[in-house]
Amino acid sequence: MGILKFLSSRKLYWGIGAAALSLMLYPKAKENMKPSIEKSIEEMQDAVNKAMEFFDNSKQKIVETVKNKMEELRQQGSQKEEMMQQKQQALQQLEYLKNKIQALEEQIKTLE
Repeated sequence: MGILKFLSSRKLYWGIGAAALSLMLYPKAKENMKPSIEKSIEEMQDAVNKAMEFFDNSKQKIVETVKNKMEELRQQGSQKEEMMQQKQQALQQLEYLKNKIQALEEQIKTLE
């Protein structure tokens, strides 16, 4: 009795009708959707390519900035080293002059 009731119900006929309609419309829908899907895929690929290009450019800029900063720090380090050498030379010259002045003072005292 349940099977007969199911076979005579409207739901079964609606389901069969929907399935038949889907089978008839699927090839046409497939043809119509294919270009739009291909276009969507191309647009997504373009967006991905642009994003990759943006990140590559950003990466290059960051690398260049880091290289420039490293070179700047190296130059500052070498300038600091040079200044330290100049300071050391100036101190040595001052020490030399101080010793000369002391030697001259002693000679002056011996002359008096």
